[in-house]
Amino acid sequence: MRLRRGIAAGVLIAAGLLVPAGTATAAVTKKCDTKTVYWYTRGGHEVYVGTNLYSDWMEGPGRITYQKTATSESNSSWSGDLGVSIPLVIAEIQNKYSKTVGKSHSVTDSWSYTAEVPAGKVRRLHQLKQSWRVQVVRWKYTTSDCKKTKEVSNRTATFPTKNRDYLWILVGRE
Repeated sequence: MRLRRGIAAGVLIAAGLLVPAGTATAAVTKKCDTKTVYWYTRGGHEVYVGTNLYSDWMEGPGRITYQKTATSESNSSWSGDLGVSIPLVIAEIQNKYSKTVGKSHSVTDSWSYTAEVPAGKVRRLHQLKQSWRVQVVRWKYTTSDCKKTKEVSNRTATFPTKNRDYLWILVGRE
């Protein structure tokens, strides 16, 4: 009978169903490093950010046209001052939001766009590029039992998407 109990207990321990004495308290008492700073992204959403392509100015009323072969360029707003590398943030955006973004985006193409300029207004066309904006948040544990955290800092960063999604708008001066 004693032999059967010993075999049964050994099988339960081997199967992970029975926790030996002393191990249960070690598993419950988790220690967290209160000096390490961690990070994550939050609030990801689509925005359109201006590229380097503009038409000439025009005073309305009239029709303004941008028609050129040119290289459209857009860059991220990443300043790198958070202590998180840009490839890590880009990978996080890819994984968390399923967006393919980069530090920059450049396309040479023949662009053509026309818009009406209202009477009495001075306007020009400006090309915008689809981008993805996130907040990069740095945080740390404030207690070694992992129960409290605090946000250390956060910054907003924008990254151009790796696609051909553009928008032309009229921008003006009064």
